[in-house]
Amino acid sequence: MTTPLFLLRCTEIGIGIADLDLLTIGIVMDMWTEKGNDSAKYNHTVVAGQVEFDKF
Repeated sequence: MTTPLFLLRCTEIGIGIADLDLLTIGIVMDMWTEKGNDSAKYNHTVVAGQVEFDKF
């Protein structure tokens, strides 16, 4: 990842230059990834019960 691309990602999620002193590259990338996951649609949600935990 280049510096301009990293700064673009920061701008997309609303992080200013001054805020970058408080964050790591990893945190910024995690935030950008989560932003992309916000629009994800899941078909169904399965809640694990005791039987599934026992199998695990």
